Amino acid sequence: MKTTSSALAVLSLCISTIVAGEAPTNSKLIFEDSFERSELGKGWNSTTGDWKIVKGNLRGAEITAEKHSAATRRVLTTSDATYDLKFRFVDDAKAFHFGFDPARGELKKKGHLFSVIVTPTSWKILKHVDKNRREDDPNETLAEQKTPFKLGSWYRLRVTTAGTQVTALINDKESLKASHPTFAVKKPTLVFRCLGNGVEIDDIRVWTQKNR
Repeated sequence: MKTTSSALAVLSLCISTIVAGEAPTNSKLIFEDSFERSELGKGWNSTTGDWKIVKGNLRGAEITAEKHSAATRRVLTTSDATYDLKFRFVDDAKAFHFGFDPARGELKKKGHLFSVIVTPTSWKILKHVDKNRREDDPNETLAEQKTPFKLGSWYRLRVTTAGTQVTALINDKESLKASHPTFAVKKPTLVFRCLGNGVEIDDIRVWTQKNR
């Protein structure tokens, strides 16, 4: 797949505006959630783990008996967009994942598309394994940095997708950039996962480019 000129325009304009929480140039806000309520409600689907709103933040934690990372999804179809959110590690946190699945019929693949994965000591962009072709198409780390993330401190993650390209930025740290042919597909949900106990998320915003 080739990155279109419009996708490149989205990528360049979103990267040029890297101030935490601010809207990219020539963009429109299509989703926001600050969790100022008691229940997650419509549009959210938690499949594993314990997900609940605590003091205005979405908190996720694994359930030991499930032997699986905690996972919740927010229904929102996107392709080229900028995703902005706050996160922090609390208690016995091991990792936070923010990523995507491919829309049904977009790829001959079983499993997740890609994720930005943050641990207390590093972060990376991971292309996920095709579960039907594990040996031929395994997990692949496309970009990684060794960076400490303090327990209890808030960080702002900003992810931009444009065709096959992905750029991720946390606060004012150096950005991670990656590319893969499978990334230029529709994405039906925002996927959040937590390893350990636990992760808190707040102030999610998603923008796409306005039509010129």
